[in-house]
Amino acid sequence: MTLIESVLSDEHREFRERADEFATDVVEPEAERIEKTDEFPRDVIEKAGERGLLGILLPEEYGGEGSDFLSYCLAVERIARASGAVAETIQGHTFAALPIADFGTEEQKATYLEPMARGKRIGSMLLTEPDAGSSPSELSTIADVDEAEGGYRITGEKSFGTNAGVADVHLVVARKRPAPAEGHGVSVFIAPGVDDREGFSFDRAEFMGMRGHVTGDSTFENVLVDESALLGEIGHGFRIAMGTIDMARTGLGAIGTGIAKASFDEAVEYAGGREQGGSPVGEYQAVQVLVADMDAQLDSARHHVYDSAAAIADGNGDTRKSSKAKYVASEAAEFVTRNAMQIYGGKGYRTDLPLERYYRDAKILSIIGGTTEIQKTTVATEVLDI
Repeated sequence: MTLIESVLSDEHREFRERADEFATDVVEPEAERIEKTDEFPRDVIEKAGERGLLGILLPEEYGGEGSDFLSYCLAVERIARASGAVAETIQGHTFAALPIADFGTEEQKATYLEPMARGKRIGSMLLTEPDAGSSPSELSTIADVDEAEGGYRITGEKSFGTNAGVADVHLVVARKRPAPAEGHGVSVFIAPGVDDREGFSFDRAEFMGMRGHVTGDSTFENVLVDESALLGEIGHGFRIAMGTIDMARTGLGAIGTGIAKASFDEAVEYAGGREQGGSPVGEYQAVQVLVADMDAQLDSARHHVYDSAAAIADGNGDTRKSSKAKYVASEAAEFVTRNAMQIYGGKGYRTDLPLERYYRDAKILSIIGGTTEIQKTTVATEVLDI
């Protein structure tokens, strides 16, 4: 029994089994279709909701499962083995729902959480901007108080944001104007889908991997939301948006671990069955060295991810653990997918096999949620206490 297995509760195992069944029954048969069409897999996400995999972290009284973050990571890793795009879509949705659960009014929770837990409404967090990145002092998206209508008028542009444009619930981080006497007035506002509000438009971006995962540029031109759209308090927007950052980074690590595991399994099976020069490929020392390194990196990634996830589940999560989980798993995903292709040789480069998909999907994980370089700097400053 591994160390990870020894700490899992029956509830953790139940969610992992539920995710395994979902990945096997629903995601794996659809993975190549999603890859080829690049269409947002709303039907797959709705089925995840039907199986309770979108509300793992949400309160039971609002349609969620009321479980902990270790359950979430176990589930998302298994889903990522079948499709990184589906796992990342669930990740983006989850971390749009959590701020509503943590900071929403009773009315907001009652309105949004159960449909989001069931997959009837998809969520997206919009923080990053083309020129400001995610810096709260430089955000240019404005939410003007509309005295006549009694709400807010949002104007600005947002970049990225998982599920942007296809979501039914967008959490928009904007600067409230007029600003309060102290602070930047950065706040979070709940906006509907693109087709539900005049002035809201979306331009989808194309990427090399994670096909089916939707993101791009969102434009708000005097978009009206009512007073009840404010999430939490004025001026608390950045704290709300970043309040789940340790969880989000660890979740991305779980996705990387899942993609790496899928690649590793493919490579091991191939090395044991493919013969070259009268011997299985796996008998060649060069291949054995690669397999050993892949195995060690995969185990390291899983250790860091679940160490961070377990700490978060116990209320003891910290940035050092989550940043290590993020960058170690991201690097493992790139290393394992690249070398799985190497073991396959020319066949690994073919598009009718999943290895090149795993390779392309893995790359983005070292960039989103804070680059690998930022994670290493964060870990170093925590270690050095500077």
